[in-house]
Amino acid sequence: MTMIRPGGVALTKKAIELARLPDGARALDVGCGGGGTVRLLKEHYGYEAIGVDVSSKMIDSAKARYPALDLRVMEAEFLDFESNTFDAVFMECFLSVARLQPDAAFEAYCTLKPGGKLILTDLYRRNPDPAKVAVMLAEAREKAGRPKVEGACGENSAPSFVMLDGAFVVDELAGMLEETGFEIEHFSDETPALAGFAAQAIMGHGSLAEYFKAVVPEGDDPAAYCAYAAFDGGACPKELGYFLMVLRKKAV
Repeated sequence: MTMIRPGGVALTKKAIELARLPDGARALDVGCGGGGTVRLLKEHYGYEAIGVDVSSKMIDSAKARYPALDLRVMEAEFLDFESNTFDAVFMECFLSVARLQPDAAFEAYCTLKPGGKLILTDLYRRNPDPAKVAVMLAEAREKAGRPKVEGACGENSAPSFVMLDGAFVVDELAGMLEETGFEIEHFSDETPALAGFAAQAIMGHGSLAEYFKAVVPEGDDPAAYCAYAAFDGGACPKELGYFLMVLRKKAV
């Protein structure tokens, strides 16, 4: 199974080891794509695993490949599960491309049991310019404070207080997640996974463009994938990094 995220199975296994999930854990993969992580969770670890993705084409393709998996079309910002349901929620190379990141994080929080784990991998700015971060925050505050006007209904984006030029500012992301009700148990830089991802994609398909053409369902926008954003333009900027974060839902 071709992965659309840096790190692939090896990074997922590392995250699971760090999360120390209970036997028979109930796990949700948000932005499950082709179903690779759901399959790993179910077949290798014996977890009760469910995958959701907003792309019906991706879900249809994954179901055709893995008919035994529980895969559903669903938005991260509107998870149709009862509260306090899951031991773990995975968002691998996903949160940065979610429409409404605070809402997606809150939905993960709601569906997790107290003490449950949120597992994130995503893009970040390794050494963000403090001046640019200040401008980002000021612009986000200004946009958030604008009055609602007729004709703006249906807009599906919001000013970001946590992202700079398409990648997270870790300090701001951590603050948002802590305010949501999480505490960080682990953070590690996994930037070498970006280079490894690119090398494998080029080796197998000749170029990054051909790789995404092969793995993204027809009609889907490649820009909706975190891995595509990392190499938009053909090269990964030096200041762009990749991280793994494991968080725990605080007991109420």
